[in-house]
Amino acid sequence: MKRTVSTADGGWLNHVWLLPAAIGTAVTALLSWAAWITAWPVRWPDLYHAWWWTLLRPDQDVTLLVTAALWGASLASFWWPRRFQHLPFGLITIVAMIVIGGVLTTTSLVPCRGKATATGVFGWLLDIYLGQPPPPFPSGVCPGVTPLAMQLGQIVCPGATVIGALAVGAVLWREPLSRLRSRFARDATVFTGLDQLTLPLLRELAGTARSPRRIIVIEPDEDHPLLDEARLTGARVIIGDPASPRLLQPIISGMRGCALNRLYALGGKVAENEAMVAAAARILSRYRQDSEPQPHLVALIEDPRHAEAWRGSHGGAAGAWFEDALSSAESTARGLVGRVIESRARELVLCGDSSLALAILLELGRQAWEQAELAWSAAAADHGDRQPAPRPALPVQRVLLLDSRSDDMRREFVASVPSAVLRSTPEVIAQPVPWRDQLLRTLDAKDPAAARETAVIIVDGLDRHDSSLHEGGRVARLHQETSVFVLASPGEGINQPIFGRLMPFERSLLVDGEVPEDTWTRVARHWHECHRLRHPVLAADPRSANRRPWAELDDFIRQDNVLQLRSVLTQVAALGRRWAPVRLVPPGSFIELSRPDLERVAMAEHARWYRRQVSRGGSAGLSELAVPWPDLPDGERAERVLDARKQLAQLEDVGFLPIVPAGGPPTAGSFERVGVVSARQLAAQLRWRLPSGEEMLGDAGDWRVTDSAGNLRTITDAEFQSSHAQLDDGQWQRVGTFRAWQVREAVVLRTKEGRAVARPEDWVVEGPGGERWPVSDQQFAQSYRPRPDRPRQDRAATDGQASRPAAITSSTAPTISQ
Repeated sequence: MKRTVSTADGGWLNHVWLLPAAIGTAVTALLSWAAWITAWPVRWPDLYHAWWWTLLRPDQDVTLLVTAALWGASLASFWWPRRFQHLPFGLITIVAMIVIGGVLTTTSLVPCRGKATATGVFGWLLDIYLGQPPPPFPSGVCPGVTPLAMQLGQIVCPGATVIGALAVGAVLWREPLSRLRSRFARDATVFTGLDQLTLPLLRELAGTARSPRRIIVIEPDEDHPLLDEARLTGARVIIGDPASPRLLQPIISGMRGCALNRLYALGGKVAENEAMVAAAARILSRYRQDSEPQPHLVALIEDPRHAEAWRGSHGGAAGAWFEDALSSAESTARGLVGRVIESRARELVLCGDSSLALAILLELGRQAWEQAELAWSAAAADHGDRQPAPRPALPVQRVLLLDSRSDDMRREFVASVPSAVLRSTPEVIAQPVPWRDQLLRTLDAKDPAAARETAVIIVDGLDRHDSSLHEGGRVARLHQETSVFVLASPGEGINQPIFGRLMPFERSLLVDGEVPEDTWTRVARHWHECHRLRHPVLAADPRSANRRPWAELDDFIRQDNVLQLRSVLTQVAALGRRWAPVRLVPPGSFIELSRPDLERVAMAEHARWYRRQVSRGGSAGLSELAVPWPDLPDGERAERVLDARKQLAQLEDVGFLPIVPAGGPPTAGSFERVGVVSARQLAAQLRWRLPSGEEMLGDAGDWRVTDSAGNLRTITDAEFQSSHAQLDDGQWQRVGTFRAWQVREAVVLRTKEGRAVARPEDWVVEGPGGERWPVSDQQFAQSYRPRPDRPRQDRAATDGQASRPAAITSSTAPTISQ
């Protein structure tokens, strides 16, 4: 993070300007005195023979240059230690030039005014400021050459006028010029939302950019107190509505196509950030989906729960851009978890209940899963898939939650992470006690070696940060080898321990002082690292350029990995799917992609890659694959389809599923259930099979249901009670309204009872709670009838016009009942 220099930081530098200013004042006074006494009569050769008078002769260029240099050094040394302060340096410079020029010219004009009045002299002075030559010398009152004071004044006075005019013009035209220059920006970064949290991110973006002028700050308030700070970064500042299409259009649509690289909507209100992202997305929708660059639109959403849900619902927009959410809780958690891992701590004690605590748990689980996947990939390369790869653990083996509501926090964490991440997460233990009473006792109970391998993070709210810092300081003083991180107020965070290993930290959008990696780049990087470890090549292999670590990759190849992820997200969304966080998908509702749909995704991705390779001119080692999809060998096409399946499985592992929207595809219809069934509640688990052969599992408490045709299935108690009305003798009337659609391609449904296959011409039925299951065409005709008031599009389903629901068919994905 860049450091702001204040007046106090300057020290003695604040007063350096006084020395050249004093010398400059003395020299100016000497020039003025010489002009006064030598103006009339002029008798330089006869009266003045001292050596220093030579320096005051009218032909001495050195004297003028030294005087100008002294005043220039004064202004520069005054500005430098105060450059980050809100001082009107331009106005100070103009006033100084007006005073210096006025003194020099007045002392030259007054002795030569003859019989003119003082008002006349003032008029001559104004003429000089306007660049007009002074009239007294040609009048004969002061014959001879112009003194040095007058010569310098004739430069300084008009200079003050010109600089003042330019300053006024810069203020008046700064906004129009900024808008005009923004039209020609390439690889532009648009930024809005200036405050103390976002300003460090702006400084870091400007410090790492190839040119800070490519950063365009849009601020609606022309009196915002941080505007000068933003301008000091080198960024261009535009005053206007950040969500205005008229303002964004010329910035995004450059002279040679899309000019946008990143957009940061970091305002204080989520609705305003969403409006800006939506406005930018509408402009970007005019570009092809595989066009470059692929802009990243980032919205600030502080609540990590909201950020995750927003990211999931916006991540698969079918367009030529990415949408992501940024949260200070997530960024801070990423930095904290990294520090804990670097400390080699085996146990983490997490104190307090807050959104930051949840973000820390989620980040710890994510990093544990990533490292486990990398280790599996490396082991698979050495031993092949036949041998189980070891699951390496993070240094952190155990997380202890200390808070009165730690049980609730653990429950939310378990419900928030995908199953793959949960399997890799260190053991999480909840201890529902006030952490201030228990933290020191917990550490005291450990032996010294265990205490050294423990890290403590205190994340209580800022309203209690004084007591948190007090308690953290006590723990750090008594256990000086234990790392203790305490949430501090803004501006009080530090990078070095105060004493022992006590480190107050503050919420930040930066991760270890750097711009955080966005969600989708992180996924692409992980894909690449797993792939290169799973498929290593020798250094002499032409493919080695593609198998380097992410940080060492050529920019073209690194971007291609991100574009590959973009292609997968976009193509799946184009199949009618909507991306959603795994935890928000109703259990038993997920439909996997069919094999033909997987082929469509793989084919679209290969077409994108092929076009990009052709536009680049091809590359060594890849030329045999840089051919249209039909020309690929059969084995290579099958490998591309398998890659698409694995990529979708990994997206599921990190928490994103492409779902068929609630209610089904557009051709789905509404149907009423009919018929009588016999049912009884299960006292124990029951395994049963579908007519197609898949084995299902009903749990104790579910209902065993048999219809008049002898078809058997199990139904959860809640679902059964909402869809059946009791008659007598174990008979139940089927009731309720359901959505249903017919399929043309075989798809796999993850029902609550297990994985079930809907064959072509079968029906997929959706219950009121979102759960789905397959029904054969014959059974559907016997058990369901169209609602009389169904919409017109519902008739397509009853007429046998099958919709094609997209789904994920991933044999590598874990079998999860949903």
